[in-house]
Amino acid sequence: MKDAELCRWLLEVNEPWEVSRVRVDTHSREVHAYLSSGKSWFGRYLGEQPRSRWRHTNIGAYKTYIHASLPEQDGQAPQAFLGKGASDFTHGLARRVIQCLQDGLRYRQVCALLDIDIHLAWQIKHAIESGQLAATDTELLARLQLDDSAGQTASTIPASDDRAWLRLLAPDCPLEIRLLSLKLLLARARQDFARAHDPDMQILRINELRRFFIKHEKHLQHEIAQLNNDRQQATEGDQP
Repeated sequence: MKDAELCRWLLEVNEPWEVSRVRVDTHSREVHAYLSSGKSWFGRYLGEQPRSRWRHTNIGAYKTYIHASLPEQDGQAPQAFLGKGASDFTHGLARRVIQCLQDGLRYRQVCALLDIDIHLAWQIKHAIESGQLAATDTELLARLQLDDSAGQTASTIPASDDRAWLRLLAPDCPLEIRLLSLKLLLARARQDFARAHDPDMQILRINELRRFFIKHEKHLQHEIAQLNNDRQQATEGDQP
């Protein structure tokens, strides 16, 4: 059985989706599955390059990432192996987290069990608490409030759908950037963002920038403080 076919069974990928390519990184212990959907020509799918990447539940001891382009919304139920355009996790991973919590595990135990890093854990926790995920009850939300330490270090970084990222990517953004590597990344990201008229491409650029902030959070306290101050001013400006 080919790698793509085996991966399709393990991930329970169903039609019209297919696993077009699989990349296994033995050094990082990661599996990357690239999904295609659409018309084919002699067995080869003519889809565009994947625009989104989501963390999925592990395959064995390997972290699993799904790469795909979301189709037009057609009202169908969300597929477990896909995620929302603005998120970094699949619906399947989110459901697994909720199931573990409803079975009585504490949030930190769930993170350790599913091998979720603290920043992704905070995103899922925020989605649960804000009502973005279904099947959450009052008892579960209360338990999350009591076990809030898993999200404290990441809570200063805005969520992917926060408009602060749009302001940061604007050419006339007044924020002072001290870290040279961020200056270089922003210069390229702003050019790409200005040319990316497709919303999915814009979301991808925002997620790339946010992941940089998460990875280098200790060195970006000055920039993060300005970002949050900008968020606060924008919120106050929207109030009547």
